[in-house]
Amino acid sequence: MVSMRTLVKTAAYIGVGGITAALFMKTKMEDRVRTQVYYRESLKLLRGHPGAIQLLGEPIKDLGFDFGEESKKYGNGKIDGFAVPVKGTKKRGKYYFWAEHKDNEWSITRAELELDKEPGRRLVIRKSE
Repeated sequence: MVSMRTLVKTAAYIGVGGITAALFMKTKMEDRVRTQVYYRESLKLLRGHPGAIQLLGEPIKDLGFDFGEESKKYGNGKIDGFAVPVKGTKKRGKYYFWAEHKDNEWSITRAELELDKEPGRRLVIRKSE
């Protein structure tokens, strides 16, 4: 017969192992998105925008995003309103971008920055054409 203590230890190891594996997979999937051209180009656009620099402060860093939610915004060669939490030395916010894949190239069609303390107001980084 197995003691209760052994069962509790085993359950704890399995729980910790499962959580560690899930966090590892989440990080790997986020890293895969971060290496994509559309993601890198959109953040380059944000980091080069004078208004965004003034509001957020430099350096502007991207934070972890909800991969499950954001993956729903991709389809048919388009990305609609991908949201990336960002922060600078002054403020934090969410950076939204839209992208389109045409002729084997990604182009950022629209981009906006919303500050955490000013929901509903957005700085237009790139306007839709």
